[in-house]
Amino acid sequence: MRRAVLGALAALVLAACASIPASGPVTEVEDDRGLGESTARYTPAGPAPGATPDQIVRGFLEAMLAYPVSSQIAAEYLTPDAARDWRPGESTTVYTDARFGQSAPEGSSRQIRVGWRATARLDEQGHYRPADDRVEQQWRLERVEGQWRIADPPDGMLVTAEYFEDYFRPFDVYFLDQTGSHVVPDPVFRVVGDQLPTALLASIAEGPESARAASTRSEVPAAERLRGSVPIDTQRVADVEFTIPLRELATDERERLAAQIVWTLQGAPGVGAVRISGSDGVLAIGGEVVQDTAAYASFAPSSSDGRIAAVVDERLRRLDAQTQRAVPGVSEVGEVAGVASDQTVVATVAPDRSTFTVREEGAPTEVSGTAFLDPVVDRDGTTWAVDASAVRVVADGDVRTVDTGPLAGVSLTSFAISPDAARYGATAVTPEGGEQLLIGPVLREDDVVERLGAPTQVPTPSLSAMRSVTWVTGTRLALLAEGSAGEQVYSVRIDGSDLRPSLPGLTTLLPRIEPVSLAVGLAEEPRLYVLDVEGRVRLLSTRGWERIDAEAVSAIG
Repeated sequence: MRRAVLGALAALVLAACASIPASGPVTEVEDDRGLGESTARYTPAGPAPGATPDQIVRGFLEAMLAYPVSSQIAAEYLTPDAARDWRPGESTTVYTDARFGQSAPEGSSRQIRVGWRATARLDEQGHYRPADDRVEQQWRLERVEGQWRIADPPDGMLVTAEYFEDYFRPFDVYFLDQTGSHVVPDPVFRVVGDQLPTALLASIAEGPESARAASTRSEVPAAERLRGSVPIDTQRVADVEFTIPLRELATDERERLAAQIVWTLQGAPGVGAVRISGSDGVLAIGGEVVQDTAAYASFAPSSSDGRIAAVVDERLRRLDAQTQRAVPGVSEVGEVAGVASDQTVVATVAPDRSTFTVREEGAPTEVSGTAFLDPVVDRDGTTWAVDASAVRVVADGDVRTVDTGPLAGVSLTSFAISPDAARYGATAVTPEGGEQLLIGPVLREDDVVERLGAPTQVPTPSLSAMRSVTWVTGTRLALLAEGSAGEQVYSVRIDGSDLRPSLPGLTTLLPRIEPVSLAVGLAEEPRLYVLDVEGRVRLLSTRGWERIDAEAVSAIG
């Protein structure tokens, strides 16, 4: 039922501009949205009287390129039964190279072969999946009052790669971690425009994808409880309405509901605050009926201070662009091959990678193993020790082995935990020798890590020698690899979109060095740190690459 209602919400977005004229020119409007989308608005014409089957098929594809988005004119190319059953909001296929076969008579109907190359697919929530496959279909046309109409269209929208580039943009929508203490981002693509807030809210109304349902939660009522679209008033307040009473919610439930909605809608240009209403009126939270987008910073996915850990002349330091600071209670750590630290926990790996040491309060905890990867300390202070045989977590001196069943058969070459601690990322080598970049959920019971969920491969077709994976944000990974730009820092969104050297908006080329490992300082804007083979650290920020004043560095993390 919820799936059907979410499809209806998507259809509402698609049909939101149904009152626009049935034909007209392409026009230009002022681009004030700041998302770099095309400003061209296009209203395709409906089917012409006496159009041939081939013209009807081509017109149907053209009608799905309307902007602002509307499925009304596309539905005019369908038979009445097909128009009633067609579900344009179910999915979106991005295509190139459309081809059409000859019309083949079949009694009173016609068959036309339609083909295209799919380059990406989006589900109804906007989740992106790269594709590269040729699709061939036979579409049947029938006469309706003497005019040809399509009787069996595929569900979903079909848009060209040019249309996708012009009007779709990536956004993060937000769920909650299992404890409800912070938000967890989920990447989607949505069409920009007046209906963007409605589309973003529709993306979270169905809840997290099944692959992440065990590691995240949602306080947003089910999709069938949403009322209409999300308008924005002249004061930049987005009105979100539900058809159920909300005033009976406890204080903490109200805050979690508001945090999830505010974090999601703040990505829509023009939204400065949110007003949440139920069937019993406006919901007040903390005595306020309007929730400012800056009011829920405490739910931020990352708790980092922006510094990274580094071992300089065998002494532990936390580095940023200007300063080196000692970690209280820890000075010399000796020779190490890997390090990770927050304000209270320090983890190191011995030079031969056979010993893993965690320093917390009390005596250090040592773990023996084979070929330990660089350590990871997550936002909860849990330390991750990964070697050739097992994944272990260390907390308060307790060492536990984590079930990694879904990862059996692959050899991990680097490992990282997302800023929200809800996902893992890893580079791996398969038994056949293939390289993979993987992500998956971290599954907990009673807030204790129990196992790693099944991984999804992030497409990186142009990369090899992948290593030193790290999280830039909750939806973007960075790693060292060989690619089209040589041996570089590369980054990619976890849905496989936007694979590029460096980070969006930053310098692409790494200085001529031999990179050893990579770290990210998560602050208001990510900073990339690269350690080279000579023990020097370079920082990439909006100022470009610069040398950090630290010599004889053996590890960063």
